[in-house]
Amino acid sequence: MKRPLCFISVVITVIVYLYLELFSSKYLIDYSEIDGELARIVGTVDKKEYKVDYLGEIAPVIYIIPSNETLGKNRYIQCYMSSEDYVEPLIGQQVEITGKIQSFSAPRNFGEFDTPLYYSTLKIAYRIKNARILQAAGKCNLFYESLYKIKYSLEAVFDRNLGKDDSSIMKAVILGDKSFMDEETRELYKNSGIIHILAVSGLHISIIGMGIYKLLRKIKMSQAAASVIPILFMYAYGQMCGMSSSAARAIVMFALRLIAPIIGRTYDMLTSLSVVEIMLLFEQPLYLYNSGFLFSFGAIIGIAYIKPKLEKVFKKRKRFKMNFADDKEPGLLQKLLNYCMSGVTVSISILLVTLPVYMSCYYTYPIWSIFLNLFIIPLMAPLMIMGIICAIVGSFLPFRLFVLQIPIHFILKFYELLCKGVNDLPGRNIYLGHTTKWKIAIYYCILLLVFGGMISKAADIFRRVCSKRKACVRNGSWNNKRVTKIQSIVSGFLIITGIIILIYSMPSPLKISMIDVGQGDGILIRNFNESILIDGGSTDKKEIGKYSIIPFLKYEGIGSLRAIVVTHEDEDHVSGIFEIMDDMEKGGIKIKNLILPNVSKASRGDNYHRLEERAKSLGINVSYIGCGDELKLMPGGGNLYQLFDNNELTIKCLNPENNMITQGANAYSTVLFLKYGKFKALFTGDVEKEGEEHLLEDLRENAREYSNLTLLKVAHHGSKYTTCDEFMELTNPKIAIISCGIDNRYGHPHDELLERLKKAGTQIYRTDESGEITVDIEDSRVFIDEYLNSD
Repeated sequence: MKRPLCFISVVITVIVYLYLELFSSKYLIDYSEIDGELARIVGTVDKKEYKVDYLGEIAPVIYIIPSNETLGKNRYIQCYMSSEDYVEPLIGQQVEITGKIQSFSAPRNFGEFDTPLYYSTLKIAYRIKNARILQAAGKCNLFYESLYKIKYSLEAVFDRNLGKDDSSIMKAVILGDKSFMDEETRELYKNSGIIHILAVSGLHISIIGMGIYKLLRKIKMSQAAASVIPILFMYAYGQMCGMSSSAARAIVMFALRLIAPIIGRTYDMLTSLSVVEIMLLFEQPLYLYNSGFLFSFGAIIGIAYIKPKLEKVFKKRKRFKMNFADDKEPGLLQKLLNYCMSGVTVSISILLVTLPVYMSCYYTYPIWSIFLNLFIIPLMAPLMIMGIICAIVGSFLPFRLFVLQIPIHFILKFYELLCKGVNDLPGRNIYLGHTTKWKIAIYYCILLLVFGGMISKAADIFRRVCSKRKACVRNGSWNNKRVTKIQSIVSGFLIITGIIILIYSMPSPLKISMIDVGQGDGILIRNFNESILIDGGSTDKKEIGKYSIIPFLKYEGIGSLRAIVVTHEDEDHVSGIFEIMDDMEKGGIKIKNLILPNVSKASRGDNYHRLEERAKSLGINVSYIGCGDELKLMPGGGNLYQLFDNNELTIKCLNPENNMITQGANAYSTVLFLKYGKFKALFTGDVEKEGEEHLLEDLRENAREYSNLTLLKVAHHGSKYTTCDEFMELTNPKIAIISCGIDNRYGHPHDELLERLKKAGTQIYRTDESGEITVDIEDSRVFIDEYLNSD
């Protein structure tokens, strides 16, 4: 068998994946029960670094291997040290530390970042905040302590010689330390699809490791010695930079590349990749859930396995060759064209392998990155070389190295301008949404069928059959070309079919999702391919738009909101909307309409005016809704509120009264009545007092229309001062959903309210208990999915 290690690594990967699906709880231990407790830890300092803490300040962080506590499959406790009276311990020393435990919060909505899984992959059990060292003793691990000091001395060199922003980027590029990078720059790189340049990987190894190897060989050092020295150096470099999965992969592959000729073996990239994968999975099986690991290995598979096969297709076509009569070698234009084609081929090859990873981790794909990397990659080698020279030479010189500072700044500025330019282009991101495991399995089977040689073997058999039967029209070559063309068409058709299977999801006629935003509201209504958001804010979760609402929208593949309906201007209903608008300004999710309650100007507060002004500055259409207005969800026409292409779905506004005057924002909350066939739902915002009195009048006058609700969004997070007995008698809801924060300071939902719902026989769902709640309506049937109780 050719490449038996590749086959073995695939088998091991499948076994490990199935094992994790069945027994992942052994690796993912819940420490929430001890959250907030005062801990007293005795252990060994294994590593140290500086990171941005929860207050946005740079804080010293040490990683302890405890000797008085068992952490299961985990190894470390991450300690954010208090800066007060902090004396830095040495790596290898025994320390006693005290501080408050902070467990890692699990996701409560689809699309949210899985913090416990991420830190479990790093073998970190939990965090201690404001930790203090009570005592420290023991010997220092001189090797790791020296690497730590070298790293931060080199970072100080960057700080002295480069501007603040340039220095922070070069620390990430050369030393793998992203802690000092501006969040905006990091997001810019990520959204543009060039975040990979900040990871210590193969490019570092090829420049540093191979540079050392070639230098030693030039001075006539034996091959064995010239191989061992750079291998040891790159191991130390990897440890200094944190030894991420991508760094470990590159370093081991580099070592195998140098060792292969010494032991008389031929180096094979895919075989060495298989060796590394087996090693890393045995060391940490959870890497299979880590996006960095999957992208790193997927990129190499794409380059080493898929790219050569695609290049064969392009070479056979010979469409991109430009010939001139006096050409002896490719001209500049031909070389440029060849480079572009090679770069695009690399990007497509990597995309084919990593597309399921994008759909499992990020849910979007930055399409312009395919072309952006044509400009980014060529400049990485000179940028890294200048960065390395700056770090080394700058360590011995007392003055600034302007000769390096200027070109480094220009390259990084060029990167920034390119990324910003790309973000301004239409269709920056393709919103893929999530996919399922069975679709991923089918997709990879199709890739294996196409690129694994099965199609080629079938074509060869067909050629032989045709040859024996003399099936060609003129000669065998004509027939061979025809078979090759059919082979290409079949392969292309299968790849496109696989991508469609992976990406396409049957849109639901009506799906309502209450996003868990903590103490606040955020409801998404989807009708086939159109979506509206009712509110989006929180008072107990910071940056709820960035970390919960936007990721959920991406998970659902929503790149455009037909409208955002704001019930009222309280912070717990609008804070995330401002973040979505900020994201839109950077090329993110687009908002087409902002619909505000039509209340008197005297009743409009600061947030109301901020929303109006921000929307207008972004070109978002602003409109106002009041009692009696309908969101006519019908195709065609010019009605301002025609949002969906569905004549069965209607949304009617029951509150506020037009030009309503009120002192409290809750009273003028927009109340929407949704009807789809026999399904009826009422969304009540935080309506109370005169707003609820007005709503009750409507309900009494149209008792038949509004009775027997299928779904009620309970007002004001389950406050006892709303949803009175009369309201329950008039609406008689079958299902009630309540949005509230865990252990919130208001005590929502109140017991009195819950008792009224239970008395009416209403089925109750709460975000503090269920996480995100989705109500899916298909063929008059209602399906309810709770995130925390889903499979």
